[in-house]
Amino acid sequence: MLEALPADALGTPIRDGALERCHVAVSEDLESLREAWSALEVRSSGVFQSYGWCRTWEAAARRAGCRLAPRILTVHQDGRLVLLWPLVVQRLGPLRVLRSFGEPATQYADALLAPGAEREVWLDRAWQAVRSMRDVDAVLLKGVRADAAIAPLVEPRGRFATRGAEAPFCDFRNAEARRRSGRTRNTLQRNLRHLAEAGPVAFEVVAEPEARVRVMAEALRLKQAWLRRTGRVSAGYGHPANAAFLQGLAACPNALVLRLTVGGETAAVEAGLVHAGAYASLVQAYEVRHAAHGPGRLLFRHMVENAAGLGIDRLDFLAPASRHKSEWATGAMPVRDYALPLRLRGWILLAYVRHLRPRAKAWREGIGAVLTGLARRRQVPGTVDQSRTAGRM
Repeated sequence: MLEALPADALGTPIRDGALERCHVAVSEDLESLREAWSALEVRSSGVFQSYGWCRTWEAAARRAGCRLAPRILTVHQDGRLVLLWPLVVQRLGPLRVLRSFGEPATQYADALLAPGAEREVWLDRAWQAVRSMRDVDAVLLKGVRADAAIAPLVEPRGRFATRGAEAPFCDFRNAEARRRSGRTRNTLQRNLRHLAEAGPVAFEVVAEPEARVRVMAEALRLKQAWLRRTGRVSAGYGHPANAAFLQGLAACPNALVLRLTVGGETAAVEAGLVHAGAYASLVQAYEVRHAAHGPGRLLFRHMVENAAGLGIDRLDFLAPASRHKSEWATGAMPVRDYALPLRLRGWILLAYVRHLRPRAKAWREGIGAVLTGLARRRQVPGTVDQSRTAGRM
């Protein structure tokens, strides 16, 4: 018979003195935590757990009519905020599941954790608070990096891992980061010449917040067109709050939006956030009529060559790995997803995530590919389907 995860399965022994000085709370109000939350960000890392990220998602989700049940878990020691774990409760069929705040946009599950010798104690108190949520059946953590603050909680429970992947990264402090093979350089130069035949080519860092929002909207249009053309399914881009959320992020002070234009028109967009010198690449999009000449790759090369001036030390491509990411990478970080049952029926989630959901996604994408193929065959004779020439960015 299956049994629920023991209460101490992910914990560590707690020292009595540290226990007495810790205070754990769960809040639904992001605004009330803003000052302490922002101060903790300075002493920890994690753009996807930042106040700005979570607040922008909350605003976009509420405007889209999405119901939110935030569970912002905090641990204070001696009156000082030392841990903040932004979570949310969502319905999944008959189950109530605790997930990272901001999913499906949030790419890494983690908590903000201050440096200190008692980090294990703080994590243990946080986990005990999760275990005490009687209205939650399971915890679903998507994208736990091997170096995540919460990794010590979940790595010992590898049997609850549902997916393993890698997140390629490029460390510009590495001398190899900007070096490309002669073949790659020649290909990029050839592509640049071909693009120039269609009009003047320009690379732009979009500086003004209003302009960044407009370019982000254009990038989303291009991305949606690519999804329709390829029959792909994306939970993130399909979410009703996604467009407003990404445009809200584009207005943030740490947003970076780059654009490549050909003849004054957008050919490719690269957009993301810079946090503590690390750039998280969130959106890459290109115009299909220029796809054969790799405008996305050219724009990315421009960013790599100018990383120092853009305030970027490290570039995170996010999981999963792919060929167009790996060609620029200097390394890769292991990433895993976990489905952790808290109650007996929480085991349903583990079975669903591990077995049923991947098959359902493959089925939907298979149907999408068939419909896309049928649509192509119905094209007017004599026209050229330019999407067949689309290559990787």
